[in-house]
Order: sequence, then C-alpha cells, then structure tokens
Amino acid sequence: MNKVEFTNDLKTFKAEIIDLRKKVQNIRNKQIHGKSVLQSIETIATKWFDRFESTIRHFYSLDTEIVDRYHTNFGKLLDYSTIKPSKTVVFLLLQKIEKEISIEIIVPILKYQSDIKKNNSFSNILSGQEGIEQEYLKEAISCVEGGCFRAAVILGWCATVDKLHKKIIKIGLDKFNHSSLQMAAISSGRYKRFNKKYDLHNLAELRMTVFDNDLLWVLEFIGLIDGNEHEKLEICFTIRNTCAHPGDSNITLENITSFFSDLNQLVFQNKKLSSN
Repeated sequence: MNKVEFTNDLKTFKAEIIDLRKKVQNIRNKQIHGKSVLQSIETIATKWFDRFESTIRHFYSLDTEIVDRYHTNFGKLLDYSTIKPSKTVVFLLLQKIEKEISIEIIVPILKYQSDIKKNNSFSNILSGQEGIEQEYLKEAISCVEGGCFRAAVILGWCATVDKLHKKIIKIGLDKFNHSSLQMAAISSGRYKRFNKKYDLHNLAELRMTVFDNDLLWVLEFIGLIDGNEHEKLEICFTIRNTCAHPGDSNITLENITSFFSDLNQLVFQNKKLSSN
C-alpha cells in the first residue's frame, strides 16, 4: 500500500474515532455499560495495533516517543473495553487522540519520503531479472512499501535462491555433484566439516534436497562466490530464518534496506551468478 492510501486509511480511522467520541459523549450514565459502545472501543483499539502501529513505527520511522504514547493510549482503550469504564475518562482519551493524530501522525507521514524509494538497491534490484525471480522481487518490494518487512525478507530470499539454483543448472549438476564429493573428502581447513555428497539429476531434486546453507558452501567451493560474500549471504539467510519463525525480534527499515542492498550487490547484479 502506498503512502496516499495509508494516510487515507488513517483519516478514515480518525473519523471513526470522532464518531465513537460522540457516542460516548451522548451516554447519560457516568459509566459505559452498553455492549455496542464497548465493542466499538475494542474495535478502534485493535485496529490501531493490527493495521497501523507496525507500519508507522518501522516503515515511516516516526518519533518513538510519540508512537509509544499512542501505543499506551490505545492499550488503555483496549483495557477499558473489558470493564465498565468511566464515561469521562474514555471521552477525554478519545478527544486527545482525535485532536493530536493529524499533526503527530498523519501530517508527518505525508511529508515523509521513504528511504526505500531513494535507495538504489530498491530502484535497481529488478534490472535484468525475469520470470518467477522478478515476480518474487516485485512482491517483496510491495511488501516493503506496505511495511510488511518480514514477508519482504522471505520473498527476497526466495528470489535469491531461485537465481542461485538457475546458475547451478547452467553450469551443470554434474559439476555441483562432483564438487560436493570433493568437499566431503577434505579433512582439514575451511571445508573439513562439510560432509554432504550429492547425486542430483534435475532442478526439482536440487530444490527439494539441498539446504540453503549447504548451497552457499558449494557455490564458494566452485568459486562463484568468495568467503566474504559467503559470510554476508549467510547473514542474509539468518535474517530470513528470523523472519520465518515466531519471535520478538523486529525488522527495522535499516535492516530491510541493508538486507536488499547486500542481495542486490552479491547476487542480482553479480555477473558471475548470471544464468544467461
């Protein structure tokens, strides 16, 4: 989702907050008892966490103190939705959010120029790519623009491995198989722990049999990447694994920019890995 669509959603969200504030204002009791109003409070708070906060925090890089304050305020609303809260307390909190969300959230986002759009790694990464590889990258970039960084990392790594697989098919599976046998026979030095012996016959078998970390080792042995490139790609693979499994680690704009910058340099724009 682009910036205009995202801010339009925020404006609609603000209008929903105003409607809710009016409903609360019209309640005659000192406490909120009605299930429909309590449900609306829960919906508003949940929407902030599910739809907006992560993108605002990680993609648009707004002031952390401001985003933390909204996190706290919507967290309070979520808590209030589970009890019979004071009408005045809820009204004042909604009123505060309503008054400040435009100047503190919506306007800064409209002014924001994404580092992703200014970064050559994103503007050039599709250059020369085609087929499923290009489709993965287009989807990855769309995810980045929408603030879905974990999904972008996984798709970016899929495109990377697809390109590496195509290169192996081009140089021949016999060379890949023979290299693995040579590596498995080494008992000292950098390759002494490699013990895989492959006898692959087609692309499907390559995709289903060879783990990504083993793939990088054989590519280094063949000479398509050097030791430093291997280590950088292993870091990218670790980021991919972090994103593909549950955990508390966040992926920031800086992380995602570095990830795709490395992939672009080491793989997508690397003439040694061209499959043409």
